[in-house]
Amino acid sequence: MLLVYPIWVSEGGRGRLQRMLPPLGILSIASYLESKGYDVHVVDLHAEQLRPEQFREVLRALRPRFVGVTVLSSHFVPAHYIAAMCKQEVPDCKVFCGGVHAESCPEEMLRNPAFDAVGRGDGEELMLELVQGRPYADVAGLSYRDDKRVVHNPPRPVEMDLDRYPFPAYHLIDLNHYFPPVGTYRDLPAINLLMTRGCPGACTFCNSAKTTLRGRSVAKMIELVKMLRYEHGIRQFSFYDDTFTATPKPVREFCLRMIDERIDASFVCYARGDMFSESMAALLAKAGCHQVLLGIESGSATLMKKIGKPIDKQKYRDVVRIAHAHGIEVRAGFIIGHYEETLETMRESLEFAVELDVDFFQPSIMTPYPGTQLYAEAKAKGLLLHEKYELYGQGEVVMKMKHLQPQDVHDFYKRSFAGFYLRPRAVWQQLQRLRSWHHARDLAKTAYAVFVEGLSEARAGDLRGWLDFDVEAASDPAIALPAKPRLTFAVRQREDFVDPT
Repeated sequence: MLLVYPIWVSEGGRGRLQRMLPPLGILSIASYLESKGYDVHVVDLHAEQLRPEQFREVLRALRPRFVGVTVLSSHFVPAHYIAAMCKQEVPDCKVFCGGVHAESCPEEMLRNPAFDAVGRGDGEELMLELVQGRPYADVAGLSYRDDKRVVHNPPRPVEMDLDRYPFPAYHLIDLNHYFPPVGTYRDLPAINLLMTRGCPGACTFCNSAKTTLRGRSVAKMIELVKMLRYEHGIRQFSFYDDTFTATPKPVREFCLRMIDERIDASFVCYARGDMFSESMAALLAKAGCHQVLLGIESGSATLMKKIGKPIDKQKYRDVVRIAHAHGIEVRAGFIIGHYEETLETMRESLEFAVELDVDFFQPSIMTPYPGTQLYAEAKAKGLLLHEKYELYGQGEVVMKMKHLQPQDVHDFYKRSFAGFYLRPRAVWQQLQRLRSWHHARDLAKTAYAVFVEGLSEARAGDLRGWLDFDVEAASDPAIALPAKPRLTFAVRQREDFVDPT
């Protein structure tokens, strides 16, 4: 069995500031298959920066019977190329795909005959059933071709007990390839973790919206942290749960265990403005948390309601005040480029970040990913400028706006960094953060990327060959596409997802 994480064909300043962290989804599938006695290989094309011809050599060496490919929107063209290569090099292998783009657009994937089936939802048991040879018709959560039509089996029951799955197969990758986002760490090496899956929020721009929230037990998470800390030397953990603080009781238990067992490690996590308190901050800080990522999204109350996150701005003021009082840094995420964005609402976002005095201002450009309510709205209103998914990376404008041109957003995006980080107070705060040569290197790299090179999504030199695949030419137009876009939570959880309303 070969599991593949495709490449993001982008570089430039923004690309080098982004994280390079292990792909936990396929590592969890890998460990589950290993626990059932299967031989599994993982190839992270993005981390290893492999070119197409190098991946061909991997296929020739391994000659896998089964291949699984995870597909985000930015992976779209490379994923199709990977599937075609697999069939060229190992004609009798079976190629499956999953991930938020594939499960939201199964027909789009299955038009390419190199893909045999698409998995929707959790992939551990679904992939096990496929490699065991179970008939496609009997695999819940599977979409597959039957002549010129696509069959969608009913969704799988959502697994609530994640302790049933082994820890991700970190041993199948080279941890030296990975690094955390600039500004998020105090100690190295660092690695990512997930305690939960799903999110109770309803953000219109997010694939996790309305998906069932479930998690591992605190005991298992402490076991995993200890294993990574003391067997692999990991010194910092980044919790990438969509909303780590959405489950206060497990968070409290986790922090108390970290404190009581004196685990020598630090961590960062995500937080919501309406799910953070004085008592939680005190425990987080004592347990080793030094930074929270707060998705504020906009300084405009009107836009916050439109994107499904109508949190009162005072709550964000309280979160920042509380976090700082306990020595926790705040990284604030903002999104500009909503179809009702104006110059004034963009200025409100920058001004709100300055008012809050957050430690890091992290803007991105609104991207309507397939599977989200935002994409469905943009599609219905004819707002999409194009569907070149390789550019769907939060650094390019891909959606029309009522009041602005794309260049207006790009110009403000660039100016906003100077507006926040070139203030004397912000410069002094960044200099105070320098604790090692790694931090000094990151500060210099960030300054160059932002103020000299620019945060473009320019294609990477030798890796642009991953886009040299004609998806349309490889597609069978007889496979009909759905009349309406699907929402991620529906394809995972609802029986009626085939005909969304």
